[in-house]
Amino acid sequence: MRRDNEFRYSRLAHILREQIMSGFIKPGQYLLSENELCKYYGLSRTSVRKSLEQLQKEGLIVKKVGQGTIVAPDLVIPTGERRTLRILAASPSHFVDNCLGLMIEAFQNSYPHVDVKLLSFPSWNFWDSLSAGGELGPWPDLVLVTDRNFAEADGSAAFCDLSAIMAETIGDMYPRVIEPFRKSGAQLAVPATFSPVYLAYNPELFARFGVAEPRPGWTKEELLEAAGQLTVDLDGDGMIDYYGLSLSSYFSRWPVVALQNGVKFGGVGERERAELAESLAFFHDAIYRKRVATLYQNWRSRINADAFPRGKAAMVMTTTIEMAGWRSEHLPFEAKIASLPFGPVPSTLLVANAFMMPEQCPDRELAAAFLRLALDPALQKRIAAETGFLSCLPGVNEAVWDPASLALLNIAGGRIENGLFAHELFADLDKLDELDTEMDLFWAGLESAESLAGRMADILAKD
Repeated sequence: MRRDNEFRYSRLAHILREQIMSGFIKPGQYLLSENELCKYYGLSRTSVRKSLEQLQKEGLIVKKVGQGTIVAPDLVIPTGERRTLRILAASPSHFVDNCLGLMIEAFQNSYPHVDVKLLSFPSWNFWDSLSAGGELGPWPDLVLVTDRNFAEADGSAAFCDLSAIMAETIGDMYPRVIEPFRKSGAQLAVPATFSPVYLAYNPELFARFGVAEPRPGWTKEELLEAAGQLTVDLDGDGMIDYYGLSLSSYFSRWPVVALQNGVKFGGVGERERAELAESLAFFHDAIYRKRVATLYQNWRSRINADAFPRGKAAMVMTTTIEMAGWRSEHLPFEAKIASLPFGPVPSTLLVANAFMMPEQCPDRELAAAFLRLALDPALQKRIAAETGFLSCLPGVNEAVWDPASLALLNIAGGRIENGLFAHELFADLDKLDELDTEMDLFWAGLESAESLAGRMADILAKD
């Protein structure tokens, strides 16, 4: 735990240092308040204060009593003749923490005369931060976004069509992954990694409590039965020590259950309401009626916040991106993949990280060189083997992953079967946020699945 806390505060110090040294926050300007830094970066006040103390020791910031913290007014940022590649990324990010560094290292080995500067802004106001940064200082050469960031782009910044620059690589990628990053015929983003949401399990807990591991094609009822056997009060004090399942209220997870039950989130008919109610009832069954699942809600806490990486829950819906982050923090067991058993439709959600190149990119030549190297099959194979990330290149995954695992992820024969990104389910992402807000009572066990399904259908029906 101590190592994790040190990692968190040193990472924030790096983020703020790069914002200062790149000129995004200029000498004499105020940083966000401690409360805002805690909120936006998902950190404790202790971690934020340690970050600020480190920057103060370096002479980069000055604390003004009762007013806040400013960049040192007399700070001089050195300039040189070396070229600089600036990459802007959303934070927090498992991809940035565990994968992007390998790409930057490989790039600097090939281009030793180039400095790479990584800037990070909170995901919640990512595009506003980019616009503000462009007004105050140099634009980034590349922007690393999630699929959700991409869908939320408001047009305040224009981006290059990467079709010609990355033509050869794009042609080798999974069509299902590359196509959702096109708008009006232009390839505005090129994904660097992706993952389906899948079911992972801890084989050590299954063995410890004498429960058979999931078989291919198992059912929802079999999952709940196994979860019951894996939910254990070891000392008889009335408190559960191990849960069979960890469930998340976050919108990148729970809709998988609905998709597997045939829910089309654009529909609002009686059949749709019934399918949605059936899907939602699964969560109340697992969490409140059978009490075989724990609910994971605080997504801002990220590493080790979920019971699964702590070895306290036997199964979880996750992604290879999240799993890579857990592994980097020394996951105490080797997780396995189980088939998703929630309904008759073999569907799931997809998530991705992708690169975009702003029209205002200061150095398109360098940016294009970085993209080509980052997505080179040899480097992609190394990253996949070392971190567990999935590549967007079928040949890489087939060389690194075993066929059985790829099949369980619905990836086979160079294709991705029945996977959808959230922005393909919801053309209007404001509705997604509205639905998320409306679910608070449901997750607390204070509203029935039928009642919530009705209200959700009404929201989806609105123009």
